[in-house]
Amino acid sequence: MHKDKASVLKQLIAEEGMYRELYEQNPDCIYVLDLRGRCIGANRSAERLTGYAFREVTGIQNKALLFGSRTEAGRHFSLACAGDTSSCQLKFIKKSGVVASAELTYIPVRAEGEVVGIFAVIRNITDVNGSAVYDAAEAGSTHSARDSRLRDSRSLILNSVTEGIFGLDRNGKIIFINRTAMLMLGYSSEEIIGIHSLSHIHHTRPDGSSYCPKECPIMMTIEDGSPRSMNEEIFWRKDGTSFWVNYRVSPITEHDHIEGVVVAFSDITNEREIIRAKESAEQASRAKSEFLAMISHEIRTPMNGMIGMADLLLESELGEEQRTYAEILRSSSYSLLNILNDILDFSKIEAGKMPLEPEPFDLREMLSAVIDLFTPKAEEKGLALRWWADTSVPETIKADPSRLRQIVVNLVGNALKFTEKGSVTLSVKNILLPESPTYLLEFSVRDTGVGIAEDKLGLLFQSFSQIHPSINRKYGGTGLGLAICKQLVELMGGTIFVESEEARGSIFRFMLPFVKEEAEVTGLLYK
Repeated sequence: MHKDKASVLKQLIAEEGMYRELYEQNPDCIYVLDLRGRCIGANRSAERLTGYAFREVTGIQNKALLFGSRTEAGRHFSLACAGDTSSCQLKFIKKSGVVASAELTYIPVRAEGEVVGIFAVIRNITDVNGSAVYDAAEAGSTHSARDSRLRDSRSLILNSVTEGIFGLDRNGKIIFINRTAMLMLGYSSEEIIGIHSLSHIHHTRPDGSSYCPKECPIMMTIEDGSPRSMNEEIFWRKDGTSFWVNYRVSPITEHDHIEGVVVAFSDITNEREIIRAKESAEQASRAKSEFLAMISHEIRTPMNGMIGMADLLLESELGEEQRTYAEILRSSSYSLLNILNDILDFSKIEAGKMPLEPEPFDLREMLSAVIDLFTPKAEEKGLALRWWADTSVPETIKADPSRLRQIVVNLVGNALKFTEKGSVTLSVKNILLPESPTYLLEFSVRDTGVGIAEDKLGLLFQSFSQIHPSINRKYGGTGLGLAICKQLVELMGGTIFVESEEARGSIFRFMLPFVKEEAEVTGLLYK
């Protein structure tokens, strides 16, 4: 009987030529359904409104294009099959994935007093902002074409964004989703439309406990309409694996009623793991540095005792062989103390426990003392060791003298260590900054030593790095000297850098800022 009625329905459509034009030109979407709800005809507006060509919906139940209360749609369809025109408001999914509100009217088609089919008339009543309009009927064909292009643009934008986006109806079921979200969640569009977010995607808190509907932020927004932003939450994929997300949920309103929500989320799993690994490494480094800084006094005290006893022993009456042993003991103790000092200083700087103690002091006097310290070593190696300072360099500067001396001693000591012939020169220049209350002093240590290959310059100021392992084995050292210099220079507000050429020597420079004397600053201000 259904087959006979379907044939009659098709014949009616073909024969009623006077109504054909009205049917085709109607701005509303019209599907012709048989009594099983299968599509056997559609007007031109149907494709324009839904995006589906007639061949794509032929034989498909019309209810498959709708979502929301399908039971409601079925009830109104049954009423139409019984001969009553019936209407309801539902939603439909366009081919692009965009969801729109619709006024659906089922109109029975009769032949010889018997219902043989149904007209399903769908009128889009949702504009861009979610407010009700009768777009196709009232806007005319020009507006319909413009709206069609606008809808296509919206779909393109939705599928181009890097965030995952999906929409839920008032029951928490997914009604649309973009490509990014489908890729991240592992679902196809057909699989995910209609599933419940709380039971499939967002059913677990970060601590592993389950969300109940009243506590889930997404479901709460569906209830109260308040937008929410959530950080470090858990979403679940189709394959049962989970990942960390940040998401925002915003309400979809229509006629001042909440119709659902839109959820925009991003996968932060890798970012979170990197941050946690970085924090863990920094915490371990701080713990190590704080431990070494804390026990610095305990380590240095016995070392100083050993050196003191070796000095006293050397002052006593010793045989030649005993004196040799005592000198080796004292020399080794000093070497060990220097190594410990380097490690402990580096750890204190890393732990942020290296306070600077600035005070006025005679710069030239300090430089001269450093040169005097290394003069015996330079003479032993037959090297020329000299220093000079520009006349514009102030006699007295305000800085931490012990830390500045430590930097200069380290650089001059390194230069002598790696220079076998030629000279080592320490110099200081004043770099004036016009109209500024500060000036820069440029300290440089130039040598004619082994130099450094260009591809190894980047390793120079790294901790525990040794550019010349064979030479370091000969002379010793921790590989921390230049790293400590860099950190001290930066702690004092300056910068350090190097120029070098292998087998031709190196120039280490560092610049430190100093405040001009009050009289000089006053002169600048009232110049």
